[in-house]
Amino acid sequence: MATRETLQKHPPRSRRSEVIATELGYLWSNLLQRGARDTHRTIGFCAIGDDEGSNTLAANLALFLGSKGERIALVEAALRNQALAGVFQATPTPGLAELLSGKAVLRDVLRPQVAAGVDLVPAGQSADPYWGFTDDKFRAVLSQLLVERDLCLVDVPALNRAPEASLVVRALDAIVLVVEMNRHRADVVQRNLHYLRSLGTPVIGSVVNELVHEVPMLMQKLL
Repeated sequence: MATRETLQKHPPRSRRSEVIATELGYLWSNLLQRGARDTHRTIGFCAIGDDEGSNTLAANLALFLGSKGERIALVEAALRNQALAGVFQATPTPGLAELLSGKAVLRDVLRPQVAAGVDLVPAGQSADPYWGFTDDKFRAVLSQLLVERDLCLVDVPALNRAPEASLVVRALDAIVLVVEMNRHRADVVQRNLHYLRSLGTPVIGSVVNELVHEVPMLMQKLL
């Protein structure tokens, strides 16, 4: 994807907004062909390291699908690197961390309609992010969210920065790997793809971020 900017930053009819929306349309078309929505309703977006744009991609796809009439839950499971509350100008706490620790219930942490069709569960604050994912609570939260929504899009912790990343991935129906252009060697990307596959959750796409193009260019096929 050619940008880490969110759709909200650009007027709906601007050239930049049109480019982002076109790229997201290509991405969603590819994901649909791989079972998104029908078979895979909880889809995670993860990167190898921090700040590779996986959270922005999840947010942009949520905005794109919400604008098309889908009901989306956007869940920030990257508890060590909270960002989405700021993106949507939402109250940051309580969030998923408080929900998993039993300090809050779902209605306390849900930020409804932060954009058309999009409900947000921000990360919240956690002193120990790993332990909140060691039981089935996170999977149960996703199931609850899907009762009234079409999809859950999840911002997953970075694979080589957070030990809980594997626990989050295992709770999902499918995963999309986001890679920043020119940041990792090809063997590093392939090793992380193999690792993701070993967790048992289908990898249904990969996105190369920060490509310098003004035309849609997405879904470099590493699978």
